[in-house]
Amino acid sequence: MLPLASLPAIAQGTDAVIRMAANEKAARAQEQHFSYLSEERSSRTGGHLWKEKVVETDDGVLRRLLAVDGKPLNAAQSQAEERRIEVIVAHPEAFRKLNQSHTDDEVKATQLLEILPRAFLISPAGEENGCVRFAVRPNPTFQPSTYEERIIHVLQGTVSIKEPDDRLCKLEAVITQPVEFGFGLLGKINSGGHFELERAPVDAKNWKSVHINVHVDGRVLLFKSITREQETTRTDIHIVPKRLSLAEAANLSRP
Repeated sequence: MLPLASLPAIAQGTDAVIRMAANEKAARAQEQHFSYLSEERSSRTGGHLWKEKVVETDDGVLRRLLAVDGKPLNAAQSQAEERRIEVIVAHPEAFRKLNQSHTDDEVKATQLLEILPRAFLISPAGEENGCVRFAVRPNPTFQPSTYEERIIHVLQGTVSIKEPDDRLCKLEAVITQPVEFGFGLLGKINSGGHFELERAPVDAKNWKSVHINVHVDGRVLLFKSITREQETTRTDIHIVPKRLSLAEAANLSRP
């Protein structure tokens, strides 16, 4: 049982996270779109550092590759990238279908924030870069009901909130112990993985993730290995109009 003296602090932290999670969910519902420069090293990039101009649309996220490992594309590579984007614009159905099956990290983070008040004990942990910081650790009374909740429940870390805006500044979490499914036969997520998401204001109302760092490994369905490696930094972030067409996004993505 928790000491009585710690209950007000935990209640304060929980209330702050509930308000922040509600604001982040409301912001996601607005479906605001952005353009930005992205530098990413991940499984998607084959371990290389890709610099891309990214434009978000209702149809999905359009990316134009600009440089690989610090070297700008040559003329032939730039022409090939232009042709690839022309195919997307000419055949948007396949592009829409691909993006419908993809859930980005900001959506996953919003879902995690909604679970935090139920699955974790939250207590004040000082300040960081002008944001109020809270420590989060698993709540022993929480009973996970899904595979995702089982993984989430072994996370431990911190969440930072900008007050009085009640917006997420930073979320850091570490997988503190392995999680097995079906006694390890169906799958296992190894301990030591981590997730970091840092957000910053674009203007007075809108925020965007500016840094994402993910490392998760394990295996699923007997012997299939899974590894999720991603580090992304976003700069030069701007709001773009809603209902932007893919052709318009392609024009905006040109350097």
